[in-house]
Amino acid sequence: MATGAHSAESDKCAVCLESYRAPKFLPCHHTFCAQCITDVANRHTGGTFPCPSCREPTSLPTGGVAALQAIVYINKQTENNEENSKEMCKLHTKRELEFYCVKCEEAICINCKMTKHEQHQTEDLHTAIQHKHKELLTAEEDLRERLKTTRAEQQAVLDKKAAVEKNIRDRHAVMVAAADKFRDEALDSLHSVSTDIEGDIDQVLKQQEGNLETLLDIQRQVERACNSGRASDVITAVQKMKTGCGSKGLKTVSRPVLHFKVSGDVMLQKTRDFMGTVTKMEMEVAAPEVRVVKRFPCGQEADIEVFSLCHSNSDPPGVWVSYERYQLKEDTPGKLYSEDGQYKQNHVRVGKVSNKGYGKGKSMSPNTWAGCINTHCKSLNTAHFRLDNDLSGEAEVDIVRVISTDPFKAERKTDFSIKVGAHRAFDVDDTQQFFVVVEEPQLPDVWRKVKLYRRQRVKAISTYSPPAHLPCCQPSDVCFYRLGGQHVLLVTDEENDAIHVVDVSGGRLRFVRYLAPGCPWLIQPTAITVDVSARLWLACRGGTIICMEPVDK
Repeated sequence: MATGAHSAESDKCAVCLESYRAPKFLPCHHTFCAQCITDVANRHTGGTFPCPSCREPTSLPTGGVAALQAIVYINKQTENNEENSKEMCKLHTKRELEFYCVKCEEAICINCKMTKHEQHQTEDLHTAIQHKHKELLTAEEDLRERLKTTRAEQQAVLDKKAAVEKNIRDRHAVMVAAADKFRDEALDSLHSVSTDIEGDIDQVLKQQEGNLETLLDIQRQVERACNSGRASDVITAVQKMKTGCGSKGLKTVSRPVLHFKVSGDVMLQKTRDFMGTVTKMEMEVAAPEVRVVKRFPCGQEADIEVFSLCHSNSDPPGVWVSYERYQLKEDTPGKLYSEDGQYKQNHVRVGKVSNKGYGKGKSMSPNTWAGCINTHCKSLNTAHFRLDNDLSGEAEVDIVRVISTDPFKAERKTDFSIKVGAHRAFDVDDTQQFFVVVEEPQLPDVWRKVKLYRRQRVKAISTYSPPAHLPCCQPSDVCFYRLGGQHVLLVTDEENDAIHVVDVSGGRLRFVRYLAPGCPWLIQPTAITVDVSARLWLACRGGTIICMEPVDK
């Protein structure tokens, strides 16, 4: 901290590095030129700026910089020492340094300017020093901003580490629960099979024990016949002995054995495949096409998954969200938040949310929700796209043409219907000619598929193939979007914390690049939509809502 006395070194402003001009004294005891501190204050908002020396926050008084305490004795000392503080040219020792050579990047005198540097661009030395200092301040601000971004990325890595660790532990718990279940089933099967075998053996044992008693009785009869001396009694007893012995024993033997379809090595490999291996995914940081303008937490549930969201262009505007149905113990209502994250109200229904005119998941009535997860619709001018998922592995897609200008009272005619796999999400482009579906996996597949359909075609015309460097990709939602003047498809990938920019021209889905690579808040995105202002709204695992807007180039 500066003291009241000023040494020779303290007679220059720390901003412009020149002798003080109308010096002003800050509460932190540092002194600067009035104009220098004005320039610093103008770069900050809210009436508060950091001291250029110690970074202590300083609040401007009501009168601004002019109202700061002035230091008169420094002015006098500056005037007295001004002549002694002049820096002279080393080549022309009697000439003061007055100019700055832009090409040679050095301070020069008038003689240097007229001779060696005659053809070079020069400027006033004091002005050059101010420019250089401003460049340093700008570089400092840029570095601090990059440092802030890097620290946010560091936190994002820690958050992702925690998410991956939870995924590993969850998968382990699934395997342990499955192993316990299969163990119990195998033990129950062992008990059942063993009981059947033991029952068969018990039946044979009882029969043989009865035969033994019969045989012993016949033997006693033979002994009595022999003692009586009657030959006929002996012959009768012997005949009874031959016919009364019954079964000769077991015809077959059975054992309970354990049958399995894979060897130990294969089982371990399958277990390892299910558990997964941790790899490093790299995305090159490019010039931003969108920037994060808002983010807020949605609810308090750390593990909640937002299934869909929709921007409401109401007054004031807000964001509706709904949750994954399988996570809910009962029909938990969707929620409306303001754009700043303030909770507003609940809705009585759950499922794909949207309002008339924008987004995905619209019902056939205005300003309502889809009502449940089974029915999703999207209104586009005079057509309706409806996906009805019957939860049996198929979904029907109806393209409905509205005959009159009132789409909610007019007669509707179904142009055609097709069947797709059970889906998680879908979207329709503004031309009403293409729609894309995120299909749930069907064994043996474990990853969802993104399929593109064209109107009047009953089969998908393209299936999205993620970039080759990705070991896996788990699409969670899709959204047609206009980016840089091009119509593209955005695919949220919750496995890799990424948004894929996909080219749809020519009816073919082709990966182009990532959108907002390295965004530290983009952790396991689960839903995406676009509002009327071309802003993107995303939901991430844990209920973080992100808003991005296009960057003007």
